[in-house]
Amino acid sequence: MSQDMTYQDELEQRLMREHFIVSCIVELHKNTDIDIAINGLLSITCKFFGADRAYVFTCDGETVSNTHEWCTDGVAPQIDNLQKVDIAIISRWMNTFNQRRCVTIENIEDIREESPLEYKCLTSQNVKRLIVSPLDANGELIGFMGVDNPPLQNIHENEPFFEALSYFVSSMMSRLLKEKTLRRLSFIDSLTKLYNRNKLTEDIAKISESYKGGIGVLYMDLNGLKSINDHFGHTAGDTALQTLAEKLKSAFGKTHSYRVGGDEFVALYTGNSKEEFIGLVEKLQADIESSEYNSAIGYHYSDNCANVEKITKIADENMYLDKKYFYRNQKNASRYRFRNDTFIAISTPDLLKKLIEEERFVIWFQPRFNTKTRKLCGSEALIRFFDEDDVLVSPMDFVPEMEENHTIHLIDFYVFRHVCEYISGWLENGKDVKPVSVNISHKTMLHPSFIENIMNIWCDYKIPKDLIVIEVSENPESGGITDVISVLSDLKKRGFKIAIDNFGAKYADLYLFADLKFDILKLDGDLVYKIETDEKTRLLSSSISQICHSENIKIVAEGVENENELQRLVEMGCDEAQGYLFDKPMSWNRFEEKYLNN
Repeated sequence: MSQDMTYQDELEQRLMREHFIVSCIVELHKNTDIDIAINGLLSITCKFFGADRAYVFTCDGETVSNTHEWCTDGVAPQIDNLQKVDIAIISRWMNTFNQRRCVTIENIEDIREESPLEYKCLTSQNVKRLIVSPLDANGELIGFMGVDNPPLQNIHENEPFFEALSYFVSSMMSRLLKEKTLRRLSFIDSLTKLYNRNKLTEDIAKISESYKGGIGVLYMDLNGLKSINDHFGHTAGDTALQTLAEKLKSAFGKTHSYRVGGDEFVALYTGNSKEEFIGLVEKLQADIESSEYNSAIGYHYSDNCANVEKITKIADENMYLDKKYFYRNQKNASRYRFRNDTFIAISTPDLLKKLIEEERFVIWFQPRFNTKTRKLCGSEALIRFFDEDDVLVSPMDFVPEMEENHTIHLIDFYVFRHVCEYISGWLENGKDVKPVSVNISHKTMLHPSFIENIMNIWCDYKIPKDLIVIEVSENPESGGITDVISVLSDLKKRGFKIAIDNFGAKYADLYLFADLKFDILKLDGDLVYKIETDEKTRLLSSSISQICHSENIKIVAEGVENENELQRLVEMGCDEAQGYLFDKPMSWNRFEEKYLNN
């Protein structure tokens, strides 16, 4: 009978522990907020083991930090005192952790002589005994979890259950660390290490909500970046951007300095002294003038920060005026695409309609290829303009003015109609047609009759909708694609494929995955260029690749120029690519002859 009772007690204890494990797993997965889930688990753990305190630590290789804790009533919290603790204090635990086993201390006095640093740290927390178990991800230690002062009875029998629990917590912590890494990367510009437009948008919102003082905004642009890249290479261009970033940070500090575009920077000043703000601007100007680089700077100060976005826009406009002055005094400058008088003229409605009728705008095609097989899998339609001297002009030189004058919809509908016409003709002639991407401006999508116009054009040709990909770029003015999500969703429901273009050019909005169901994510050429040399860019790109493939989203790389870039893209899981490594943009008839003739 005694043996039977002992067996029954052991069985009951085992069932209780297994029920405890199940309860912990349920707690971990019932909350979408990981921090709440872990705190809930620690509460269950602390009560089940009858401990004073349950906790989780993370490890960065040199230090350990207490990130979550749960204390029973009357036990003093320790989390604030246990941040960035030298990992040497737990060096005795490492060998056991490497074997993925628990470290158990039955009596703290047993380690007084063996490990005095560990003894001092634990006794200062009133720890008499403990159980800790390692947390790892892919074989690397990312932290540990434990309980302080559980009952001495059966302390070793609890080790297997504690080790099983740590497995599930490891998975949760790994996910938490990845999310924090992605969020951090989504706020940091990988080249200059300044904050990016995502962070600027968030900071402006916080300032508008809670700050009541004066605010100054500085907008800065590196003059001649394209010329530097063309004559000295992208490395020299990167150096120029890094130099300007350091000078901006030196003047305004890291906290409110941002790189918001390819060659654009912003600084915020929160203070009630306009004189001090202007002094910082003048310091920056003098610092840049003493260097080999030139920048356009615009700024604006207001005693009222109620509308920070308006203040930023004024600073931006002042910067463009400064840039316009620079280029008009640089007769040898190869081009100036900002508010150029010629392109302002052609962007007016009457003249633009006339030029369209004269067929001065033409559509070229850039082929797109499978990264592994290198077979043609699609193309992108690109608008070009012939000026009075029959010189072919890039859209970067005239599209911004058309967007500003609200005439860009004339060009977008023109391109869409001609692409439908080309596809229809190719299909009638038995060509093997692959999907064609068409760029549509945010301004066009916000046009009152946009959907109606698109459908009317499509009805004239009735080509398969899966042969049309509508591309939209992240809009820096609206902070992403939020202003056109409903329009894109409507297009998606009507059967068109949707692509997010130029991802990573201005910033990387990682939250767009939650807001819109789309088919293709196109990595910007600058991001592709950095993948080869920048580890953080590779980490971000690989993480994005995993997200895309889990959502059945294709990844397309733009601006691929060499085999090394292509190999990196293949390694990160990129599906398709376009760029000079494969072929340049070409006229529609040349594209047909080269790629569509069987």
